[in-house]
Amino acid sequence: MHSTLGQVLAGRYRLDAAIGTLGAGAGEVWRGFDLRLNRVVTVKTFAAPAAADQAGVTAFRQGAEKAAAVPHPAVEAVLDIGTSESPVFLVTEYLEGQDLRTVLAAQGGGLPVGQVTDVATRVLDAMTAAHAQGVVHGGLTPADLFLLRSGDVKLCNLGVGSTRTDPADPQADLHSLGRVLHELLTGAPPAESHPVPPASFRADVPPYLDRLVLGLLAESPAGRPQSAAAALAVLREGMGPAPRPTTAWPSANSSSADSTVDDHVPSGTTRKSGRGRLAAEIAGAVVLVVAAATAGYLVHGGTKTKAPSRPVAGKPTAGTTAPAPPGVSPKSPPVVAGWQVVVSPDFGVVYDVPPGWKVEAPGTGVGLADASGNVAVGSNGVADISRDGTDGNTCAIVQSGLFGGAGITSASSGQLESLDTAAIHNALQWANFGYQLGGVLPRTVLKTGEHPTIGGLKAVLQGVAVTTKGGKGTACEPNGGTLYMAEFASRQGAPVSFYVFSNSTGPGNVSDATLRRIVGTIRPLA
Repeated sequence: MHSTLGQVLAGRYRLDAAIGTLGAGAGEVWRGFDLRLNRVVTVKTFAAPAAADQAGVTAFRQGAEKAAAVPHPAVEAVLDIGTSESPVFLVTEYLEGQDLRTVLAAQGGGLPVGQVTDVATRVLDAMTAAHAQGVVHGGLTPADLFLLRSGDVKLCNLGVGSTRTDPADPQADLHSLGRVLHELLTGAPPAESHPVPPASFRADVPPYLDRLVLGLLAESPAGRPQSAAAALAVLREGMGPAPRPTTAWPSANSSSADSTVDDHVPSGTTRKSGRGRLAAEIAGAVVLVVAAATAGYLVHGGTKTKAPSRPVAGKPTAGTTAPAPPGVSPKSPPVVAGWQVVVSPDFGVVYDVPPGWKVEAPGTGVGLADASGNVAVGSNGVADISRDGTDGNTCAIVQSGLFGGAGITSASSGQLESLDTAAIHNALQWANFGYQLGGVLPRTVLKTGEHPTIGGLKAVLQGVAVTTKGGKGTACEPNGGTLYMAEFASRQGAPVSFYVFSNSTGPGNVSDATLRRIVGTIRPLA
């Protein structure tokens, strides 16, 4: 069944590069070129059924034809099929990005809760449309969900995952989705029997998402939601109505999401909003509340919200440098004369920011919350420029921070591809969460990825230009911004991710050149 580079199928589709395989050795995935229409396509080749097995060929064709008729933007478009030669093949639209199996492997552990919730929503909506047409997937895995560079997700291989002897079974699809969501949240598939709730592995999984996953994993079909539409309704009910955003944070890039702070919420209560305000702790340090609904904004601990469990220690004022914690050697002088040095011992990183930035105490954390108040993305080692909005919220105009593993080191050539994937994913996630406004995602444009040497270490640098839909050009509701995400290999755990962004409007914003200059100061902690 093995196809060869340069092979032309049906006199039309040239195989230009092998880009993957289908599950369980079912076939190969190629980047191809349609010689008739002069366009790039994806070609999936399969082992040809026996010549006498006309039933197999018929089932394969019928599955592809039904999948091609499913009217949903989150379903991979089927363009053509070939069954008269070996191998039989399927032609689909060419997608740029990575499947979620690859994303999981590169990131390590589970994905952010907000992203998993978005995946669940999109896939259940797509399954609802497919099942209404009598089309099932028949073998869903994370490899069948493709994360586009825009941050959207496509359901792939619809209609060709089941064998001709398997009956169309929407309930089996729902059970498979439960397994996928469990793996996306925890980094590992559930046990075959008596699966452990995802919330047992990570505390930020909201109850409604935990219940949905366990419901989909029920051993008996009778215990599961009775349809994809019913499961989607349960999910949306648990998420609550989309809240009215009251502010946004100005940044310059980020990845999808939304969060809003409600200054009128009584102390000690939780508001379900696109910019939910949080008082939490990240990595053992008091986190300053984070909100992000349209543009992300930083709300400092204790300000018009439930006070943190213990006070923020030694938060320096603007224009000062955070003191080194006990046991950390004195920091090196700044790379850029006159700039401030930021020490992040948790990540083994030092970097510089211009004068006037607020440099938080080591270990201070921030995060962006989703509509239900769950931290979707978070970071430590924060330095920022902020400005009070009209309602008193403190909104970050410029911000930097780190998350991931510890102990940055030079990436090998074999690691750069994985770091490229992580950089794109993380950059889009922070951009979308930071600049979403009123439930509307911003427009994001990826800059060309780079493999620079930073602080003597080979790394990946990914930029994103963001345009906010509906932004007023103010500190809390910017028109857009620019973000850079630098990814380093680490000695411990996941890659170390460094981000810095700036709002594109309003006083305090900084230029693209300054953002890149900040990235260039990153070096290992001595």
